[in-house]
Order: sequence, then structure tokens, then C-alpha cells
Amino acid sequence: MGEPPGRTERREAGGTAAAAEEYRWTQLPPELLPLVYKKLPDSADFVRFRTVCRAWRDAAPVSDPPPQLPWVVERRGSAFQARAHFRFYSPSSGRTYSVRGYGGRSWLVVGGACQEHLVTTVDLSTTALYNPLTGDRLALPPAPYPQWRHGVVHVVADAGRWLVVNTSTKTRHFGYCRPGDTKWSLVDGRHDMRHRAYHGGRFYVNTNAQETLVIDASTGAVDSVLPPPPRSAGGGGVSCSDYLVESRGKLIRAVLFPRDGVVAASAEDYYVNVYQLEEGQGGKAAAWAKVESVGDRVLFFDKHGHGFSLEPNDAAELRRDCVYFMHEKRTWLDAGEYRFLCRYSMEDGEVDRVVSLPDTFGDTWVVPGLCPSE
Repeated sequence: MGEPPGRTERREAGGTAAAAEEYRWTQLPPELLPLVYKKLPDSADFVRFRTVCRAWRDAAPVSDPPPQLPWVVERRGSAFQARAHFRFYSPSSGRTYSVRGYGGRSWLVVGGACQEHLVTTVDLSTTALYNPLTGDRLALPPAPYPQWRHGVVHVVADAGRWLVVNTSTKTRHFGYCRPGDTKWSLVDGRHDMRHRAYHGGRFYVNTNAQETLVIDASTGAVDSVLPPPPRSAGGGGVSCSDYLVESRGKLIRAVLFPRDGVVAASAEDYYVNVYQLEEGQGGKAAAWAKVESVGDRVLFFDKHGHGFSLEPNDAAELRRDCVYFMHEKRTWLDAGEYRFLCRYSMEDGEVDRVVSLPDTFGDTWVVPGLCPSE
């Protein structure tokens, strides 16, 4: 049966108009496209930008996403709670995203070559390194010990490759593995080990006494013990948090203190001392040296003492020479909590609340990435 008169003409006219509209978008000067997508608030908008047409997709490689604040991950439930989806909150756009997960549980993985990944488990022993934005997945060796379900897992850089570190929150010892390993290397050590970082083939582990253990990653032996860092004048208070991070080939330690030396009632009541590891030369032992600036870098830390170093950018409010940390406080009046992403300026010592975070989100972060693992 033939089509009614005029239907074919209207359909062709509509198709011609759509084609003409798409043609106009593809004719934008290529040099303008990066100026546009670099202003987008987060990775989700960047993905939509790349679907407009082939010219826009070619001008916006996945390796060059717009600058943004790291996303905060929904706080996990119990050790055996199944999780079909991961939920993320983007401070830059104020949006919440739900991404289909893999396995029953997840831990955030930050830092190094795989800072956009999670470690997930199918059961209490089968694990994988998983990128929730691309679905890319890499198998890991079976869990190193029963305390795995109580562990805190993160990834660090190792000569351009990833290295997964799992810490037992019960016994304080940790295990680590590299690509191709069939089992975890375990570091039993002392039971007062806290935050750690990987640098130059060694683990640097802070203790409860604020000393730093230097552990050879190939043998697990303690090579040396660094004394606590020197405190600035008037900084005799008890530290609230002690962070370690590698930044441009340097090992940095940031210690958060309450200004009155006792307790901080608000985020503005904190100050940060930053130290850099000075390697021993001429017979001198390695030691922490206080620095007044981190230069053209941004230090970003989560609630577990893990951190990463980012480049500053105006679009994401990441200012140079600043330390970003999370502050939370429980209010007994309404039995709730509030938390903020805070920014400490090394230049003037001031603390700003950058953004308020949703109540169900907090303590760990992810830098969104669309590139698959190598």
C-alpha cells in the first residue's frame, strides 16, 4: 500500500534538516573544540561531548578529559554486603552517578597508574582490579589472608606500572602484588604500622610513634627507621592525620594538627605541616625536612591516609600550593554527620571549605578515567 501524499516529502525534509544541523556542528573550527570540552564540569559531560559526531570525538581523546575535582565514593556497608552498583558524587557538577559493579564488594584504589580503579571481590578470595567507567578488569592473585575483608586497598605507581597494596586493619601488616604475580608478597613487620607510601623500590610506613619504617619491597626487611619530623614553633599539639604521598619523584609527608594543640572544633581550626624526604648523602642519614611550599602541585588525601598529587587548574578549583583534605563531624543533636572537602593554603595557612559532601558519601575518592588498563 502506497504512502499518503506528502509523507515522503516531509520525511526527507526532516532528514535533510537533521543532516544540515549535524553538518553545521562538524564544521566548528577544530581548535575551538578543546576550549569547549575543557570547561565541562566532569567526565560524564565529556562522554556526551564525544558522542555528538566523529569530528568532536576525534578532537577529544579519552586520555585528555576536562579538569575536575576527584569524585567521592559512597561509603561501603558491611563486609558481606552485596553491591550491584557503585555510586559516585561529582563535587564539580553536584551530580550523583550509579555505575554497574563487578563482584560483591569494593574498595577504592587511588594513586599511581591506576588511580581511577576499584578493587572488587566476587567472594572473599577472588579479586580483580576494575575500572567502573570502562568495565575494564584485571584479575589479581587470591586473597593473601582472611583479614582481606577488613583491609584497605590502594594502588601506587611502580616504574610506570601498578602495584596493589592491601593492609589488614586488624593486624596492621600488609601484602602487595605487581602485574603477573601469582601470589601476594607479605610484610608482617610490627603491629603499630599505619599509613604507607611506595617510593623508589621501598615502602615508607609511619608508625603510631610517628617514626617511619623504610622497608625493602624485594625482601620485606626493614632497612632503617626515620625519626619523627621536626615540628614548627608552637606546633606541639597531637596530630589528627598523617599522610604520605609521592609527588613528582619526591616523597611528601603532610601532618594535620589542631591549631590550639588539643582539638579542632571546625575545619578552619586545622593547620598542616608539610615535610619532604631528604635522602642521606655524605654519611648523613635520610630525614624529614620541613618545607613551606609544594610549588605548582596540589596534594589530595582521603580518610585512610592515602593521597595523590595533581596539577592545579581553575576549572576544578584545584589551586596550586594547596593541600586538600576531608573534614567530618558528628552532630549529636540530630544524630547526623556533615563533611566537607577542605583546602589548606600553604601560602597563607588559611583553610577554606570547598564543597559540602552528601551524608552517605565520604572517606575515599576516585579520579575518573576512561583509558583501559595496560
